[in-house]
Amino acid sequence: MNMISEVLSSALLMIIMIDPSDKILLVSLLREDFHIEDIKQLIIRANLIGFFLLILFALAGKIILQDIFHIDLNALRVAGGFVLFKIGLEALEGGGMVTLKKEKNILALAAVPVATPLIAGPAAITTAITLTAEYGIEVSALAIVIAILTTALIMIITLYAVENVSKTTLGVFIRIIGLFTMAIGAQMMVEGVGGIFLKLMASTTF
Repeated sequence: MNMISEVLSSALLMIIMIDPSDKILLVSLLREDFHIEDIKQLIIRANLIGFFLLILFALAGKIILQDIFHIDLNALRVAGGFVLFKIGLEALEGGGMVTLKKEKNILALAAVPVATPLIAGPAAITTAITLTAEYGIEVSALAIVIAILTTALIMIITLYAVENVSKTTLGVFIRIIGLFTMAIGAQMMVEGVGGIFLKLMASTTF
């Protein structure tokens, strides 16, 4: 696999881990109470914060996890997969995953909960770390840039299109995305368990 293919496949995975579906729901909810220009500022600020968080974990996550806390990457895959599976299940059952506190200042929402955990959540952080471990920081960083730009673009498009989309249609879309999210989470858990099993087998082989 050449670098372009690695970047594209990694970016697609990162987009799925960030999960644009709940960002679409978030924007539709905010559109009811806030001015469009304020929401645009929120989108820009939240995605910038999310980008820096993911880059930080891509650069230093492996050191923090393995050297300081001694956590195996396969264990992180299992944990991230479980979180992703749970998020997908909530989307499939409820058609939405966003809970907001009422804030007079919309920008107070940018760091929490929008940047984290909605953008730089457990699954996205896990993916940033594992992509760096598998492909190197260049591929991981480019994948994060593409994923963040895509997420921001989807949120901006939703901001202008949400008035023409019914909440029923939005709920159906989110449930479909939730099903795929569950499948990816399950796959992550399977790969993590398989990696742990192989390590255990190798350690007991003489």
